[in-house]
Amino acid sequence: MEQFREKADDVKSSRWGALVTEWLTLETATGLMEKGPALPVKACRPAEVYWWSHRGRRTPHRHPTILKTEDDFDLFYLKTVKWWLAVNPDWRKVGVETQTEFLQQGLAQNVDGDLDELHSGLNGLTSIVACLLWWYRVEKIPEGGEMWHKLVDDVSWVLTEKLRALRSKRGASEPDESPSTKRARVSPS
Repeated sequence: MEQFREKADDVKSSRWGALVTEWLTLETATGLMEKGPALPVKACRPAEVYWWSHRGRRTPHRHPTILKTEDDFDLFYLKTVKWWLAVNPDWRKVGVETQTEFLQQGLAQNVDGDLDELHSGLNGLTSIVACLLWWYRVEKIPEGGEMWHKLVDDVSWVLTEKLRALRSKRGASEPDESPSTKRARVSPS
């Protein structure tokens, strides 16, 4: 994971830096899962994710070699946004079904909504973060393009909310730290 961060440090966007920090914090808090549930919709997942995962995810900082032409890049952008829209829960997608609608209005950001379907780990949000890094690299816009920023901002929001929910859940399950009212047992000498 740290290698991913180091290799992504050349991305010239403060929003990207915040996303990577949030992502690493979530992954650390959830135990850096190397195995675990995948994001729910594989049908529209970009082929590049499959390519990367079947090569052991060794080089997240380099875009997959199957991205060779401008047409490949354009299709990759579309598939990444389509996949992101598909994996999000229905409550977030009200009135947003296309890339254009996503760019115009974004997804709902209701803090009371459930984001449990968006799993952390290598099979989960890490794949989305990798797609964003590859997108940046093949787009070759120093600060990142408008659609890339829109997606970075939305993924950042999800990561922040998942961390907030995790902290809230852990805070609610913490044992009561107040001193015990029971008397200490004294053993006879």
